[in-house]
Amino acid sequence: MAVDEATRKQNELELFQVDEEAMIPFFESHLEELRAFITEKKSQNLCLLEVLKQFIRSYKLPFNMQRYMAVQSTYIRQSLQEKMQDRQIAVSRWIQENASRHRNRMIQLQCLYMDRIQDRLLPEIVKMLEKDQDQQGG
Repeated sequence: MAVDEATRKQNELELFQVDEEAMIPFFESHLEELRAFITEKKSQNLCLLEVLKQFIRSYKLPFNMQRYMAVQSTYIRQSLQEKMQDRQIAVSRWIQENASRHRNRMIQLQCLYMDRIQDRLLPEIVKMLEKDQDQQGG
């Protein structure tokens, strides 16, 4: 129980890293891939929110790459602060050991945040998909 509570608190603290303003532009910039992904998942009868979460988990892309890189840089600095003299070796080692875990954590946070704002997010995504479909003439 204590672990679950600690995880919940960590999630709450880290959700600030998700850039809500970047969500719709992210999906717009990946609209072709998103449409194909939605078509591919249609037979699974998933709700749009679940399909969107699977999409970002599959592509493993942060909504805002610049912000993601800045946060990762902060994590690197914090974890290396007192450890090593040679920063280049230290950064390289940190990336080898932690970058994948850090990205996976960010993707999970994005999914948690999407749960939180689904009432605002989903209508925007539906509108965007409908507009794109109208522009494609079908």
